[in-house]
Amino acid sequence: MNSNEEPLKKKPRKNVESKQNVHCVNGSLPETKTVKPRRKHIANFRLKSTGYEACLSTQANDRIPLVLTDIQHLLLHSLFGNLNITQSPRWYVLDKCSHVSQTTCCIIEGLSINQFEEYKNKLPNTCSIFEDFVEVLTPSVYNGSLVKELALVPLTESEKECIIQKYGSMNLALEVRKDLLVMMRAVFPIEYDNLKEIETECEDKFPRTQLMLSAWQLIEENYPVPLKGKLKNIYSDYVFSKKEYKSVTPKSPMFGLDCEMCTTNAGSELTRVSVVDEKYRVVYESYVKPYNSITDYLTRYSGITESILTNITKRLEDVQRELSDILPPDAILIGQSLNIDLHALRMFHPYVIDTSLIYNFTGERTRKPKLKTLAKEFLNLDIQSNRNGHCSVEDSITALKLVQLKLTKNIEFGDAVHENRQKYKENCQKYTTKSEYALSIFNHIIEQKKTSLVVGCDDITGDYHSYLTQAKDSLSAQFKKGKPKKVKLNTVETVSEIVSSVSSAVNEYNLVMAHIKMNECNHITDIDEWIKDIWNSLKQSSLFVVILSGTTTQNGVAMIKVKNK
Repeated sequence: MNSNEEPLKKKPRKNVESKQNVHCVNGSLPETKTVKPRRKHIANFRLKSTGYEACLSTQANDRIPLVLTDIQHLLLHSLFGNLNITQSPRWYVLDKCSHVSQTTCCIIEGLSINQFEEYKNKLPNTCSIFEDFVEVLTPSVYNGSLVKELALVPLTESEKECIIQKYGSMNLALEVRKDLLVMMRAVFPIEYDNLKEIETECEDKFPRTQLMLSAWQLIEENYPVPLKGKLKNIYSDYVFSKKEYKSVTPKSPMFGLDCEMCTTNAGSELTRVSVVDEKYRVVYESYVKPYNSITDYLTRYSGITESILTNITKRLEDVQRELSDILPPDAILIGQSLNIDLHALRMFHPYVIDTSLIYNFTGERTRKPKLKTLAKEFLNLDIQSNRNGHCSVEDSITALKLVQLKLTKNIEFGDAVHENRQKYKENCQKYTTKSEYALSIFNHIIEQKKTSLVVGCDDITGDYHSYLTQAKDSLSAQFKKGKPKKVKLNTVETVSEIVSSVSSAVNEYNLVMAHIKMNECNHITDIDEWIKDIWNSLKQSSLFVVILSGTTTQNGVAMIKVKNK
């Protein structure tokens, strides 16, 4: 290239405005082009359709509330970025999450969704700050501990790095170490006890409870869940599989279940159900006659024919009653896409393992494998080969065998999603032995040591201290690491001191949690001032979450906003 020639590509000028000459047309003046200054990357929070379904702007009868785990995932996402995310958040989008400068969460106990809506006109500051208000099923409704559930969130950097190296992601670690029954008790009549971790002598390589769907996964995967609002109307004729359940444990019995359906003039209805135990013995088998006229027996899939059902008198409610009688109160049901079967049975059940979710070939949870493919790949079995249709007993046994096989291996076995996570974990462990690579692996989540502060009166911080100490001691023993840094607890005497402490500390800590208990001296207008003062103290791109805890009879509310103006 001649030294006098210009390069083929020029770098754009940095000046705010530049004018670019173009050819004149019919003597007209040359056009000018204004280059606007480039906007900085600014974090932003917005709802997905699932989030909108939980919004207070949605009619109460059509609303599907979120669970507290949903809020926990948001807090973790804001703190640790996209590396923490194993799958797309189900209810929100956090744009430019790496640019969230700080996270503040304010928990206010003693205020419910009904009270919030009743006194909304006395919360002008709150309503002007927040745009997104969602209903949340909080522990107050089921006499759980809000402190216990939230205490697992504020982790220091050393704890986080240990967890990531152990599990591959914070989300997975949260699900593994979180008490499975905490959220289940929110929606199912589970007998309350202070059950501790059971030392099991089972042959399982890991607890079978780790394969069970959590409460929010049941909702996400379209399982029938007895929540208020829209789902209550949809499932008005559904029944519980037991009047009361016991706490599930690593020793709880597993049962394979499969149903066959036909098409009636009312839709899909049950025609056959089979249940087998862990020794593959059939413990329940029955044909069922639909009430509505059958338009298609689906014989090619179900094996059901008109002649089979001719003399059948058993109805759906008979099957529901008989299943309730034979299933133990801590039974774990196993099946392929078991949500379809439970919908056919019109039944709620809390403890479920779904083979279409614990096995995966593609690395994408939404692309579910077929049972026939899983049987051939992992069990070397040819199933569903009968031209006269599927056998529900065969499918029940196959699903059960797949779970039993996985329990002899590890939680990553046969699951590309977990295998990808495992490879990531191994890479982390491989390179963290070399100091020059340690920062490059974690540089998008570890720019500096992250810190946390919990502020409250002595009736709150004492609970946080006990739960956090217990959680940290457990983590230290589990990961055999050095003693992790403690989350700082700040005990004050009044709510005003909580607010002032938080307002002065938000720029010093990555996560600040303020926990306030309402009393008779507090008024709704006080809450509005507290929220305004904390909001004004936040710096640009801070995530602010306010949680109203709800009461024993009414759900709570969560408000979310990134300060980006």
